[in-house]
Amino acid sequence: MLRLIMNRVILRKLDIDDRPNVLEMLQDAEVMQFLGPRRGLSISEAQEWFQHEYENPSRFAIASKATNEFIGFCGIKNIDGVLDFGYFFRKSFWGQGLATEACKTVVQTLEKEVDFKEVEVFIAKANKASIAVASKLGWHMLKEATKENEPGYYYRVSM
Repeated sequence: MLRLIMNRVILRKLDIDDRPNVLEMLQDAEVMQFLGPRRGLSISEAQEWFQHEYENPSRFAIASKATNEFIGFCGIKNIDGVLDFGYFFRKSFWGQGLATEACKTVVQTLEKEVDFKEVEVFIAKANKASIAVASKLGWHMLKEATKENEPGYYYRVSM
């Protein structure tokens, strides 16, 4: 099992014990406002999503180094033939710098097997926290654009 240790978090595979926290996160409208259907998922949608991700992992699960508690997801997912870099965390872990730490470690982990020039990073204009993360990481804004009727920016991952 893959376990990469960072300062405060670890990257690992999703565990069945993460299920309650993942379901809670997926049903939270504020967490989901920039993801997927742009709303919290119903319990049945969240259960189906969890089962699919558990059986077919697409991103790293992020967990607390101290407690192994599930925090969120970070990594690259192939969406309709496009490599999409993204992350999302449970609301109780927002504002602690964990997204910056997780993104940096995921990029370092994948840099030998992924051509980051081929990876899309779209951040909605309204997602000020993710824009701040991209800035802290030194990612370069490539262009302003609209994706799925949402105005935002495409960034290039920098290492």
